[in-house]
Amino acid sequence: MDMVPEMVKSWTGRSRYEALMGNVQGLALMLDAAKSLINACEPPPGALYQFAARIEDLEDAHKQAVETLRAFHTRVKTYEADLLAKPWKVG
Repeated sequence: MDMVPEMVKSWTGRSRYEALMGNVQGLALMLDAAKSLINACEPPPGALYQFAARIEDLEDAHKQAVETLRAFHTRVKTYEADLLAKPWKVG
């Protein structure tokens, strides 16, 4: 027998979903900031390369992270109704 009222289930699902989407938005902002840091690492023309990773490698990693976050966001939006309606936990 389910002892948790539907209202509590709905509130729990909604609050966790909102927290998840807030974290996704925060990560997107951090990735935007990382892009400006990557651009700041560009060495001047003719200078010896001093960084441990090449700029192209950093840009590729950034692009992959952005694409992965977008795919995750799309997937979460696909299941939004289920996530809002039910209590859920990460396990």
